[in-house]
Amino acid sequence: MATFVLVHGAFVGGWSWRWLAPYLRGTGHEVHSPTLTGHGERAHLASPQIDLDTHIEDVVHLLHYEDLTGAILVGYSYGGMVVAGVADRVPSGSRTSSTSTPTCHRTGTRVASRQAGRLCGKSWPVPTVTGGASRPRPLV
Repeated sequence: MATFVLVHGAFVGGWSWRWLAPYLRGTGHEVHSPTLTGHGERAHLASPQIDLDTHIEDVVHLLHYEDLTGAILVGYSYGGMVVAGVADRVPSGSRTSSTSTPTCHRTGTRVASRQAGRLCGKSWPVPTVTGGASRPRPLV
């Protein structure tokens, strides 16, 4: 059977795949759904230094430390950008990739920035850390 790595979109966590993971496991597949640094239950790690590269490294490290080869990478929304970055960094024989729901991005921009929100033509919320809690706030 296959190994799936499911990468969530912005401002949620690996738990957002809770409806799909049991189905895949029930049909014999292995499923990993990590939560990216600064998101979901890892929101306490949010900081201005966390960016797309950090999230790509999160998944690259998962693949390495779990010894996952030939995994099918699935990214939803922002997770599609992460999966594309992972596909660039992992040897082609080690993975297959699939993304869903395309995202708006420009090479060389930080997603968690006002500029990225303007490029996409909408107001993107960025997590802020106040008193240990992360809450989305409008950028524009």
